[in-house]
Amino acid sequence: MRRRAFTSVLASLIGLGFSPRIFSLTPQETVRQTSWNLARDAIQASGSRPQIPEFVNWPTGREIYPCHGGSAKQVAPQNLLDESFHYNLTTAARLCGPLTRTAGAPPMDRGLSFWNGSSPKPKAMDPPFPSGAQLSAAFWNPVRLPADSSQGKIVELPVRSGKQTVTRRIRITIPEHMRTGSTLCGPPVGQGQPAAAGVKEVSIEKFFWVRLNRGERYNGAACGDFAVLVAFHLVHKYEGKWLWTTFWWDPESQDFGANRPRDFKGAGDNPRAWANYAMDASFDSTGTIFNPWRIEERPANCAQCHREVTVHPDANARESISFDSVTTARAHFK
Repeated sequence: MRRRAFTSVLASLIGLGFSPRIFSLTPQETVRQTSWNLARDAIQASGSRPQIPEFVNWPTGREIYPCHGGSAKQVAPQNLLDESFHYNLTTAARLCGPLTRTAGAPPMDRGLSFWNGSSPKPKAMDPPFPSGAQLSAAFWNPVRLPADSSQGKIVELPVRSGKQTVTRRIRITIPEHMRTGSTLCGPPVGQGQPAAAGVKEVSIEKFFWVRLNRGERYNGAACGDFAVLVAFHLVHKYEGKWLWTTFWWDPESQDFGANRPRDFKGAGDNPRAWANYAMDASFDSTGTIFNPWRIEERPANCAQCHREVTVHPDANARESISFDSVTTARAHFK
């Protein structure tokens, strides 16, 4: 119960970064260019497993907590496809730092009783998360290697058209040269789906993907199968403000892809596949910015959703507990 209660406090780690303050924002075009450039660094290969982008190798909450006074733990291989938030080491270090500057303040994962006993309660985490703090979330779709090379996987693909979500049907296929997986995986057993009228054929090479190794599983997929990246969030503490950036696969988008840098490429066997992802970005928590894959966000503001996950000390409280972060919903810390 203590753990659950503390996760409620951690759920409020989105406060000042998306509080209803008014920043003098740069023009949206400049915001987008900043976001593309920051993302380009995060999608480069990094970590112990080859060809995996840096933001997927960042540790999850389960790898950071409990805090023992040391640096963040290494990313566990089974968590590469974890659809929770991942935190870069700057963020992880702050998550394990003292809750406030107050003498005797414990690290955040042991801070609930300290917080409840504080009078008056601080209005914000102090010190806040520093510039350079980043977090991410990757959203995958499993594609099993079919026994018949003519088969594929039909996917209902949500994309954005302005503030609306529309759905296209595509069939992800696996080219012949990618069918020869590790001999340790054995022959493929997936059935797959045939071509269908009105369903666009798309090679898996147009996505960033991870092939599962022996002993790895993801949502029905196993050794020799694929996890395909369909969408992701990247959030950056940039010049003292939180910049929310969200991506989804849509190579046809003009509204959300036209100003992408020409050299936008990253990890994987096809580095240019990253140019097939559309993007929206904002410092603001009042406009429209959402990922079409996240049903709970459509067509709202993902920053606003997180900002509103706050904890009230009691039913009649006038002020909520507010921290300077964008970290998380409660489930990520169970």
